[in-house]
Amino acid sequence: MEKITIKDIARLAGVSVATVSYIINGIHEERYTQETKNKVLQIVNLYNFRPSRLAQSLALSKSRNIIILMEKHRTVLQKAESYDFLRLLGKTFERCGFNLIMRTYLEETKVDTADAIICVGMEEEKFRRLAKENFVPFLAVDGKIRDELFFQVYQDFSYVVKSGEKEFGKGNFSIVLLDMYNETLKQEIRELASDVVFLYGNDCNKIPEGNIVTVNSSLKEIAEIHGRNVHLVPSNTQNKIDALIDCFNMATERVQGMVHTMLVK
Repeated sequence: MEKITIKDIARLAGVSVATVSYIINGIHEERYTQETKNKVLQIVNLYNFRPSRLAQSLALSKSRNIIILMEKHRTVLQKAESYDFLRLLGKTFERCGFNLIMRTYLEETKVDTADAIICVGMEEEKFRRLAKENFVPFLAVDGKIRDELFFQVYQDFSYVVKSGEKEFGKGNFSIVLLDMYNETLKQEIRELASDVVFLYGNDCNKIPEGNIVTVNSSLKEIAEIHGRNVHLVPSNTQNKIDALIDCFNMATERVQGMVHTMLVK
């Protein structure tokens, strides 16, 4: 694989070669907005571009720590889903020799004590805001970020719809999901199916009648108790964890030329 050049950095950041040179060498910094400087340094970090003066400052911490950043859960069912995901994630990363540090918020916006930050189900604007403040790899899980710079892993909901059609027939079911913070992913799901219901609380009486397709194991059990026919396409699987591990390795090793979005079936 060819080594990335300063021209490549400039092209990806949408700035001139001179601008990249000035920013990475700390020259004429007052000329550039913080947004421009952050964008250049994020790409430099992503592709492991190492001019001599930058080598020390952007070197990986190798702390073996990973921050798992989650939104605060509003319902018991959301907590159950998160526990199931974290159980799988913890077992896998432990085998790889990493320590997971759980957070529902960051005490400081800048983090230099972890090798990566994995954001679970985070809304896009918040993810972007935090990513701009940090130069460690940021990864998104169960949330869609409209920027090819970031690695992201989430369920292939087009596959979920097709699986529901195979089980119940086209147009003969509702997709019922626990509420999500990431509105970008919610909108994508709504565009894939005509009948999508997000449950905002613990009121299971809002589960529609008829056939149900869901990705949430805890919701499947509740819906069946209420007499619904339920088809589960589980979200928390080892396939998703393995995809996240692959993204983590590529992000921390600054692998170039790879697809950054992984849809999990």
